[in-house]
Amino acid sequence: MKDELFFNKFAAAGLSVALMFFGLPILVNVFYGGGGHHGSAAHDGEHDESNPLGLAYPIEFTLEGGPAVAEAEVDLGTLLANASAAAGERGIAICQACHTFEQGGANGTGPNLWGVVGADVASHAGFSYTGALSGLGGTWTYEKLDAYLENSQAYVPGTQMAQRIGREEKRADILAYLATLTSGEPVPFPEPAPAAEPAEEMAEAEGADITVEDTASEETMTESGQEALEEAGQLADEAEAETGEPADDATQSDGETNQGEIQE
Repeated sequence: MKDELFFNKFAAAGLSVALMFFGLPILVNVFYGGGGHHGSAAHDGEHDESNPLGLAYPIEFTLEGGPAVAEAEVDLGTLLANASAAAGERGIAICQACHTFEQGGANGTGPNLWGVVGADVASHAGFSYTGALSGLGGTWTYEKLDAYLENSQAYVPGTQMAQRIGREEKRADILAYLATLTSGEPVPFPEPAPAAEPAEEMAEAEGADITVEDTASEETMTESGQEALEEAGQLADEAEAETGEPADDATQSDGETNQGEIQE
């Protein structure tokens, strides 16, 4: 007897094989892939916050709606002024696989980071740095550390550290915590950028413009009124010259006559 569902079962088996073939590598990457830095055997991946699951081929989603609104850039000084060292201490959990943070701590895959803010770049005793990082030179300022944490490979090509922290607030929290790792006074944060001109001042400026215009209009009206009075005076003089009587007396007589007519 011929199985009527033979082709359906065959198609289902083929689909299952295809799903396993294409989906298994992704599942393996999700559960066994990892992020880290300094190129160690256990941490040779790269932590990327834009791809938190570590997918080999991240899926990009595009949401369509209203027009995109550009976010205003916030300067590092303002971010640090509002940063939380306690949140930064929690945020360094991913870094503890390679670094120690206590004073006198041992070097790991990466150097001990006590007192790193303000220290010379690639200068921690007992740690062998790459030529790329040694060539950076200078001291570890907040600006340098922020750029290094944002994308270490882009900022110092060739460094063994592979770390990307995209959120600027999270980087600021970590920097605020690193600033506390000192036995002396912490390195001062950079000054926040000046605030933009308040809207009230702009409104006052606009009001001042309007007042000037209004004043000009009043002056124009005053001049027009003055001209009208002068013209009326000239007419009165002409009338007085023709009749030989003051214009005011004529006006008064007319008023009395009109009043009499009304009374009648």
